[in-house]
Amino acid sequence: MTWYPSSELLLDPSPLRVSNSVPGQLARSTARELALQRSRAPRPFATRGAGGAGAGIALALASEAWDLFLQQQIPSLEQEYPVDALNTANYIIKGSITFKKLEPVPFDDEMTQNIDTLINGPILAFGVLRKTVTFGDGSTATFHGIGVRLLLPDGSSNIELFGGTNVQNWEIIDVSGLQMSRQDTPTVPIPGGFPANTSPQEGDTPDNDLEFPITLPGGIPGLLLPTTIPIIVPRPADLGERPIPILYPTSLPPEVRRALPQMWLTPTGIQVGRGTQGDPITTTVNDTITNITNITQIQDFRQRIPPPVTTCTPDPEPPGDVCDCEEIRQIVIEELDSKFPPTRPNSLQTTILAVGESGSFVLPSHTQWVELRIITPPPNVRSQTGGDLAPEVNYNGWYSFGATIDASERIPFHFDFISVKIPAGVFAFSYTVYQGGTAQATVGYLLEE
Repeated sequence: MTWYPSSELLLDPSPLRVSNSVPGQLARSTARELALQRSRAPRPFATRGAGGAGAGIALALASEAWDLFLQQQIPSLEQEYPVDALNTANYIIKGSITFKKLEPVPFDDEMTQNIDTLINGPILAFGVLRKTVTFGDGSTATFHGIGVRLLLPDGSSNIELFGGTNVQNWEIIDVSGLQMSRQDTPTVPIPGGFPANTSPQEGDTPDNDLEFPITLPGGIPGLLLPTTIPIIVPRPADLGERPIPILYPTSLPPEVRRALPQMWLTPTGIQVGRGTQGDPITTTVNDTITNITNITQIQDFRQRIPPPVTTCTPDPEPPGDVCDCEEIRQIVIEELDSKFPPTRPNSLQTTILAVGESGSFVLPSHTQWVELRIITPPPNVRSQTGGDLAPEVNYNGWYSFGATIDASERIPFHFDFISVKIPAGVFAFSYTVYQGGTAQATVGYLLEE
């Protein structure tokens, strides 16, 4: 399987590592067409249809995930989400909102306000709201921003904004990290229900899937140069919670579908390959990348050529290729080490890597485990309680390891601290935390004494 970050897929012209292979062409065409589709009609990427099963948190996750993948920001509409907070507890409201001043270029000032405040219930709804204020002289002004709708004792409601701006002077260009939780359980977001205003549009499938064609400039080896292939993106708004598999419609002939590898979308790129998690990573002739643009892709594969066979004679000539004892010992050690950790005296060493939102590194020989520890939780992390005898479950991001620098299947990690056992033959490890969060990796490995 091959991993293509979105930063490479959306470059023009594309890197040779992308354009010189069939998986790269598939991933690039898919990413570029998705960018066009979202710019034209952003609704399917951030809505889940009418009903109470959705949540305001899910909308924010989907928007942020697609912004990260496509490197573009679609302005967020003002919308409030009903919540079940009809008691007098204290609630934490979090979020980030960016405004742009309504002035002609070059006066394109932007302002970002990060909200982290405490408010008392009961609360009917929260989200991006609009409120009209009447001043003492009778004049009025309308403001918008992140806020809540409070239930008043007389049964009416009142809107309270946090960091609001005048709609005549500022427009909203981005909203991210919307989260509401009780003060006594701050890691458990309170879900809300979507308003029933997402009526179906022409071209929608029953599950709100997307179907559109992609163009492959080089065609597919073994077939008669197909130039366009239809693909299906099932439920694009789920990207904020899990990777999305790319599907091929049954209208394609079976011989075409068999030639197309599986693809998965994640917030940071596309993974292309055949098989399932745990399968060995193989490179076919048609998928070989002939131009190496990164020296970290070069592995130390050495071919040991045995000496020619000689016939013993009464007075043999000195052989031309003779190994002394130390060379033979080194050869034996290398062959043993390729199969299992050294049985000679050794010690367990640890290496602590730098904190970051993501990381990709080559593992030392005989790596035993990798620990991942969340340092800064993502602002919009989804959590659920683990009960009295278990840690909290936090949906933090993905990690991956494999036999090549491209690693393998992306595996989600759901705790703030995990320990991953590394099998033999694994040389690469990578991880990605949801936007705004950071993690630190610690590597444990055996070192000969």
